[in-house]
Amino acid sequence: MNINMTEKAKSEVKEIVMNALGQLIADGKLPAEPLPAFTAEQPADSSHGDFSCNAALASAKTFRKNPRETAGLIAETAVLDGTLFDRIEVAGPGFINFFLKPLWFGETVTAAINEGADYGKTDLGGGKRVLVEFVSANPTGPMHIGNARGGAIGDCLASLLEYAGYNVEREFYVNDAGN
Repeated sequence: MNINMTEKAKSEVKEIVMNALGQLIADGKLPAEPLPAFTAEQPADSSHGDFSCNAALASAKTFRKNPRETAGLIAETAVLDGTLFDRIEVAGPGFINFFLKPLWFGETVTAAINEGADYGKTDLGGGKRVLVEFVSANPTGPMHIGNARGGAIGDCLASLLEYAGYNVEREFYVNDAGN
């Protein structure tokens, strides 16, 4: 099943905003213009919400309105019933910040439990071939922490790439140059 809860939330932000914009256009509060592309992202500062949307900023020229005013209209019109979000705030020049309900966190944990070891697995790599080459211990020198570190990092990186859908080949570089 592999549900990406972050992408689910981003998709829901976009749906909420699109529905609000559609309602505002239908009510005559915004001009009937093609809707511009906008993004929903996780802000670096958690005080700005769990997700932030730039729809009002992206549509400033299209609607010929102050982005903060448009953001306010979107926030007032947005319907959050039945969604993952419990509130919306307008911030800065026109960002729309969304705050998740505690329900989302529970659903994320449930998805992780249900999917087990496959939770988070993607097909991002699309089966592309990747060679991960990492050094082994030097057979002619003393063992030290660097030998273990190189092997562990190389193996972890290869495993992560496999988990992301890449066809990974591991190659151990035998360091036998001596000392």
